[in-house]
Amino acid sequence: MSTLHVSRWLLGLLLAVSVGCSDSPAPEKKADSSPVDPANVGRIAARVTYSGEVPAPKPIVMSSAPQCALGHEEPVYEQSLLVENGRVRNVIVWIEKGLEKYAFAVPSAPLVIDQKGCIYEPHVAVAMVGQAVEFRNSDTEAHNVHGFPSALSAWNFILSRKGASRTITFDRPEVGVRVGCDIHPWMRGYLGVTDHPHAAVTGADGSVSLDDVPAGELTVSAWHETLGKQTKQVTLAPKGSVEVEFAFAK
Repeated sequence: MSTLHVSRWLLGLLLAVSVGCSDSPAPEKKADSSPVDPANVGRIAARVTYSGEVPAPKPIVMSSAPQCALGHEEPVYEQSLLVENGRVRNVIVWIEKGLEKYAFAVPSAPLVIDQKGCIYEPHVAVAMVGQAVEFRNSDTEAHNVHGFPSALSAWNFILSRKGASRTITFDRPEVGVRVGCDIHPWMRGYLGVTDHPHAAVTGADGSVSLDDVPAGELTVSAWHETLGKQTKQVTLAPKGSVEVEFAFAK
């Protein structure tokens, strides 16, 4: 793609999205919400496993954008299914139901999602409703940030130069929102937005710890970009601990 063509494409995209793309307002607190009693909380330890043959990761071909390839000394591979010793990375685990009556403080620090080496870092992340989500461009390449939600309002904006950033917030929850760059089609990441802080993304050990969760009957869910979603019903006692396993298979 020529520089002139890219410039015209970016200009057209900017004109197309500058009117329709706006930041979501911060959510209003629920009038009937209750504070969390520190004496009435527990811990949920979740692990995500996978059985079956793990497909070999596919290399990402960046030949159409040489500046992207120059940002990596080693080959770059897709992150659609990362399994190590039967444990799955990049799974969003969260409390899907059971916390509706509680009020939670919104984190003051933003969730930062960087575009570095023409890759989203992190690949999967979670934020809270009303929390600032800052998209950054650490590349000399221009990127656009295109969100493909189902429940949230869609967004699409350009970060045209190195060091550019834009911050948005979300007014309702949704887990598994795909984010991409139309200029570099291999670039994609996923975002989870919850209305409480009890959500996390599994690391290499395939586990998360959800601490200080209000006790009660809860629905715990796990979502992965290719494996799909599973849910578990648990009963958490005050000062108690519950272990949950999500077992995916090919």
